[in-house]
Amino acid sequence: MLKMRRLDYIIPTRVDWKSIYILFLILSITTFSLTLPSRAQVEEIAIGNTFGVGARTMGMGGTFLGIADDSTALYWNPAGLAQIRKFELYGSLSHHDINSETQFAGSSATDASRSKTRPSSVGIVYPLDARRGGFAIGLGYNRAQNFDSRIAIQGIDPTDDLTFGGLDVDEINSDRGGIGIWSFGAGVFISQNIILGASMDFWHGSYVNELDSIATDVNDIDTELAGFAFHDTIDREYFGVGGRIGMLAYITENVSLGFTAVAPMDIEVDEVWREETDVIFDDGESETESDQDSILFDIERPFELGAGIAVKLLQESLTLASDVQFTDWTQTQYSTPPSEDASRDNFERFYDMTVQVRVGAEYEFKKIDAYTRVGYVYDPIPFNAKEIGNNRNFLTFGVGKVFDEVVKFDIAYMRGSWEQSVESLTTTQTSNRLFVSAAYRY
Repeated sequence: MLKMRRLDYIIPTRVDWKSIYILFLILSITTFSLTLPSRAQVEEIAIGNTFGVGARTMGMGGTFLGIADDSTALYWNPAGLAQIRKFELYGSLSHHDINSETQFAGSSATDASRSKTRPSSVGIVYPLDARRGGFAIGLGYNRAQNFDSRIAIQGIDPTDDLTFGGLDVDEINSDRGGIGIWSFGAGVFISQNIILGASMDFWHGSYVNELDSIATDVNDIDTELAGFAFHDTIDREYFGVGGRIGMLAYITENVSLGFTAVAPMDIEVDEVWREETDVIFDDGESETESDQDSILFDIERPFELGAGIAVKLLQESLTLASDVQFTDWTQTQYSTPPSEDASRDNFERFYDMTVQVRVGAEYEFKKIDAYTRVGYVYDPIPFNAKEIGNNRNFLTFGVGKVFDEVVKFDIAYMRGSWEQSVESLTTTQTSNRLFVSAAYRY
């Protein structure tokens, strides 16, 4: 059976043969649930799932640590703010369409999808006078993580369990929400070729998971039981305060290096969970049990370190860039374990360190003030409690146009896929992301 939730049932007050049978079934459900992957082995969705911000940046595969010359530098590398010499007003939208294909116990593939369009970035950069180089401050919002997905599962449970074995499973697992970061930062030239910057980040977001599952006795394995129905929800709010520092160094006029460090931080999680289980019999009768509770805990995130290089060629018409982002997710901890089967070393056991690799190129058509871009992102999955068929790989494409040297529009498209397996379930997900941004500089 696929259901992975807390189970806490009460005993029926009526003592007859059906009550005894119901009690037996409930005890069987509880006993069986203990053999499933525990909550400690369920992926923490707020860890290691980045989305990307900025249409220009994502068109180049997210390579911006060594460039960082628009409002989204607040997120990528705040040192880059000092390069902006005019007032900038920036805004961006993103559209995400994700398709999930599942294969359960050798059954035919089942598809499910979810799509959302949301604001992804907004920012203001204000340059100030400086005796040397430049100095600028910025304020902005960037939606760094997106949780939208839907997974459908259909098929006969292949286990030999006396309660669930042979039942037909029809399940939909839906996620929605995300985490955005409000940032205030500044960048300043400390020498002719070196810029330093920093930002204070305020993290806030939400996450809702809904699990609707029906297990039906289609083969009449049990002469009394028609099936089970589950409806479980997890509703979370995230809060956190952190910061990042960045540096840009111009090795030559056409070669720049970027470095960033995101400081360790605590993300407070306020969670409310609810469960409802129906046991349905062949004679049409049913018994319903429900439970709910709330919990407050922190997720302690580790350092994130990034480095990037950008090189301009062909009389600065062609820009080649590459970034790497290192995070040791094994150092993540719960301040208080969110459940009895989780512990503070949960991440050390079920997570790995990751190195995200991003490469990209941009070509400028100087006569028409237009750009074309291409990129690639390798984004490894840090959660290792599932078998990874293939990691997240994305190809990106983008175009841009500047009008009257004041207004700039950019569009980027990003497509990637990955595959994970656990027990008899294999899930292949394909993500399509579209970014549209506009900037006004004056």
